[in-house]
Amino acid sequence: MIKVEILICTINKGVVRIPDNLIAPREDVSYVISYQYTDERYLELIPQELLERKDVKFQKIKGRGLSANRNRALAVATGDIVLFADDDARFSAEGFDVISSTFESNPDIDVAFFQASTYTGRPLKNYPDSVVDYPNNLNMEISALEMACKRTSIQNRIHFDERFGLGCDCLTCGEQDIWLITAERLGLKMRYFPKKIVETSTMLKQRMIYIDPGVQRSFGAIAWYRNGRHAYVYCFKYALRAARSRMAHFLPMFRQMLRGIHYIRHNSSVS
Repeated sequence: MIKVEILICTINKGVVRIPDNLIAPREDVSYVISYQYTDERYLELIPQELLERKDVKFQKIKGRGLSANRNRALAVATGDIVLFADDDARFSAEGFDVISSTFESNPDIDVAFFQASTYTGRPLKNYPDSVVDYPNNLNMEISALEMACKRTSIQNRIHFDERFGLGCDCLTCGEQDIWLITAERLGLKMRYFPKKIVETSTMLKQRMIYIDPGVQRSFGAIAWYRNGRHAYVYCFKYALRAARSRMAHFLPMFRQMLRGIHYIRHNSSVS
């Protein structure tokens, strides 16, 4: 029996949403809830039922930063397969069955990517219709909640870069991109499967590249992590295309991308 463990990261008021998103206890599913809080008053909001469930491991951490929270959740994980989720992720018994059967049928893979939808059933993205190996043939942005990993393939090997993500002042997204680049460099075997496993209310922050300075800075930093000094040319061309298509102004966008490159070059990973 494959044991699936969901690593749910939340902060402050978000903890009150979690009980409604958990399924009834079953032998092969467990949860780690990593709860960040910025003030002791938020501790009063922790639902008692989360503390009483035997399939839930609950840990409290004062501070903020989604990447740091995910790293701490993974550090205490013990399941065969782990998934990263936010407090708005809604799983189902059918979704867990899909995850288990996929790894049983594909014992060679380290990471599997699946589909997610909104609460109303609308697909989160335009997903491929067939099984595709990553990264060779998969032209799709990957979100953490679409990803299931063999714990032994990633624990103590890959972390979420704590310079990136929600709760960071400069690089407000992109932690998943950095994680995937690192996974590729380590040679992990990754594959996409056209099956839905989860529902969410989350909007994809990367799609705000034309209007959000934090996303633009993250874009520049990711480009540097992936391409080194070629990132300058890559960002220049991207900002130029955006300006020509009238999606953004060239100088403000390019300036933010350069800020992201400068930040990652002069600030080491803190995880």
